[in-house]
Amino acid sequence: MKKLYILLFVLITSNINSQNNEMFSHKLDDLVSLNVPKNFVESDTLVDGVQIHQIRFKTNTYNFIVQKVLFENEDQKESLSKLPYDYASLLDEYNRVVARMRYRVPYYVKTKSIVEKEGFTGYNLKFVNDIGTPTYEAEFYLLNKNLYTFFYASDKSFNDDVKAELFNSIKINTKQDISQYLGKPPKYRIGYVIATYFFLSLIVVGFVIYMIKLYRKKQGKTSIFHE
Repeated sequence: MKKLYILLFVLITSNINSQNNEMFSHKLDDLVSLNVPKNFVESDTLVDGVQIHQIRFKTNTYNFIVQKVLFENEDQKESLSKLPYDYASLLDEYNRVVARMRYRVPYYVKTKSIVEKEGFTGYNLKFVNDIGTPTYEAEFYLLNKNLYTFFYASDKSFNDDVKAELFNSIKINTKQDISQYLGKPPKYRIGYVIATYFFLSLIVVGFVIYMIKLYRKKQGKTSIFHE
């Protein structure tokens, strides 16, 4: 599975200011939409072969960024997929994401909780600074083969109402074919590999026997087991 890259530097270096509070709904893709200001920035970034689609904007008081990260190659065989296959494995994957995020975010985790949106399970993380002031909040969802992550950051003027309005504007298009359980259990993957190699071995053995029979026939011998 591809390593998750969180481009936190965008939250610090972005120089796109949104002075106009007028927002409108924008489609990140066919699955996810959210409210953005008129002067938001949308881009595609490639980091060590991992494609990241981004939306970002900032005001004088906060930064907001959305990232869509491909979690598994599109051409990966379904029978060998390491994506979550049930609720427990989905939470295990989320915990791995949380561990990476905690390492990269320069604040302390205050709370982490499971959230639901449009019937899909996600995860929410709240961060505080050294004196316990809220500074950063992230929410993410694994939908099909992509991880969608939403970041709100404000060092000086963290506003719960603004943050809630932004997060609540996120919509998942339930009319699309979406699953959070596209993977296969480890035992299934192992069984699939063993069965595949066994089948290939039978083909190789059958081909060898056929070639021996053909050779012996040309030599005037009718059986490979009798002289």
